[in-house]
Amino acid sequence: MKMTVRRTTTNLLRLAAAAGVLVASATLPLAAPLALAAPPSVADFPKANARTGLPDGWQPGPERYGVGEHKNVELPMADGVVLRADVRYPTEASGAPAAGPFPIVLTQSAYGKDSAGFMRLLSYEGLGPLLEHALPSVIDVAKQISDAAGYGDYFVKRGYISVVVDIRGTGSSNGQWSILQPQEREDAKRVIQWAAGLPGSTGEVGLWGLSYLGMSELFAAGVLEPDSPVKAMFPLMAGNHAFQDLLEHDGFYNTAFLASMLQFPITLLPQLDPILGLYREPGKLASVFVDHLLAHFRAEGTWPSVLNALVDGDRAYNGPYWEDRAIDNVLDRIGANGIPTYLVGGQYDLLQDGTPRTFAGLQNAYAGRSHHGPMPADAPSSGRFQMLTGPWFHVQPGVQRNTDIDMHAIQLAWFDRWLKDDRNGIDETATPLHAIDINGNVIESATYPVRETPTQHLYLAEGGRLTSEHPVAQTGSDRVNFTPVNGGTLCNASFSRNFSGVYELLTTLAGIDDPCAQFPAHPDIPGLLDNPQYTTEPFTEPTVLAGPIGATLFATSNTPASAFSVTVQDIAPDGTVFALTDGQLAGNFRALDEDRTWRTADGSVLGAFHSGTRESLLPVVPGQVTEYNVKVRPAFHVFQPGHRLQVTIATGDAPTHIFNPKDYPALLGGVYDIQRTEHAASFLTLPLAGVSQLRR
Repeated sequence: MKMTVRRTTTNLLRLAAAAGVLVASATLPLAAPLALAAPPSVADFPKANARTGLPDGWQPGPERYGVGEHKNVELPMADGVVLRADVRYPTEASGAPAAGPFPIVLTQSAYGKDSAGFMRLLSYEGLGPLLEHALPSVIDVAKQISDAAGYGDYFVKRGYISVVVDIRGTGSSNGQWSILQPQEREDAKRVIQWAAGLPGSTGEVGLWGLSYLGMSELFAAGVLEPDSPVKAMFPLMAGNHAFQDLLEHDGFYNTAFLASMLQFPITLLPQLDPILGLYREPGKLASVFVDHLLAHFRAEGTWPSVLNALVDGDRAYNGPYWEDRAIDNVLDRIGANGIPTYLVGGQYDLLQDGTPRTFAGLQNAYAGRSHHGPMPADAPSSGRFQMLTGPWFHVQPGVQRNTDIDMHAIQLAWFDRWLKDDRNGIDETATPLHAIDINGNVIESATYPVRETPTQHLYLAEGGRLTSEHPVAQTGSDRVNFTPVNGGTLCNASFSRNFSGVYELLTTLAGIDDPCAQFPAHPDIPGLLDNPQYTTEPFTEPTVLAGPIGATLFATSNTPASAFSVTVQDIAPDGTVFALTDGQLAGNFRALDEDRTWRTADGSVLGAFHSGTRESLLPVVPGQVTEYNVKVRPAFHVFQPGHRLQVTIATGDAPTHIFNPKDYPALLGGVYDIQRTEHAASFLTLPLAGVSQLRR
């Protein structure tokens, strides 16, 4: 997945593309730890480059083989449903299959292997090479989409057999689909055994894929026996808990994500894919087309589930349906089996909280600890489980200003290590967590939360200050009024991230980054929109923010409901605001799942995990001071000297999020007083440290 975006467009084109995002949005649907001998400047931090994540001295092998293909290989499942796979294998110069044997890299796709093939013809093959120089950014984006959909010829040309299977009810496969249905795991076990027995195979399988494809591989690994053919995994942007990560942000419902998915990927693509893959076999095409159409109407289908949630049905809450679809619940099995797993996440990915949780869970499970908690600061870690995260959006891991890296090569090094026994050193690291910030600074650690940045409290103080001093005043509060929108627009960091990175995908066509991604969702506009803001003093040295953030708010409400949306920003000396991360919480959803909530040594909440069940809802008592623990999604960022950290507290977040329709009557007219007193001190708990204070 070598993703190097060429930045050769003119300034006029860059400006036009940035403006185009705003126009389009109106029409769219809703290595070693840091050296600490001397305090470094920002320039002294390790910088990301094309070799970030690769073992020292290792280079990807050359393209040694051609590519042959078997199309639509039919795989009958236990209940008679037929799945279809494309098998691409190494060939000699003559076109004959290479002798092998070769390991397998397997992708289970929910978005259609033939869609990936179509994008391949627009990028790597067909028109791609012809337009490479005329439209470089466009071809790069086509390659990125092709890679995201599971196209694996990079591996085939270097001695692997690539298999892409359309999971039940998708692509060219029969059956009926619903999101992450448990049946997929039973199908996957059968598919893996079949793939391991392919002619010319070594019998060893590596699983890889992005987004749903990555989730599918983790679920598959969660039902495998210890001696299964799966020897390694490489899931990208896979998260931890679909309900909490994607759909429901603690009482705020993620309409931006649904808008990015419902129309094309979930509704139209399942009907188009059979045409692409089975147009030569009209009988099979008709059968698959009807199966996919009927899936939209089954009780577990996507549209019935959305309607169920809108009328306050069970899908609007966490429960057995969603727990059956939670990666969190299969991590013990993966860790116990020791399947080497390299996770890739993104700080601008809508799964930015879930993927690091999965990393910590795998490390904990492998070490025999509970997978639910954070890694202890003194815990040893294993290079069998790694995570790379950077300022990347959902569909484009590795691509962003200052951080374009060779993701293909990292994948190859990982699979070569575990499937070909090439002891190239990629697993020989004491710091298996690798994080890159927006300026290309590399932060590495053995643990998550990051042991090098101990947590501290920053208290909300009078005059909009954010300070380490606990307040001593007996009275004091700041007011925020509820509004469903609260400054939210179609051009801000929250919408950009939750819209599945579509904006970034569009602007990358012009060789620039999404301009909306830096804007906070909730500005303070005096006299019009009074959102309390609290700011630190300027940092005097490079200061690292690395990991999860907890916002503990004590507040009163005049209504029997409340809602808070918290954003964290970097404020430059010239006043420029750069949005880092955010989190939301509806007051009735404030009950914590203590088994999954991360706390610091003093009991403060660092990583809230709210139960989200109907039974766990708590009343908001008007006039009563109430504690709210807002989960602010993690950030990895180096503040430069002179910059400040700012937090803004707002309420609604439309159009990115909406509330359950039944909740609006109780929310409208809400006035919240956020306390900052000795006995009701609101504060942030965050892993923040100047470089001179970083733990060794």
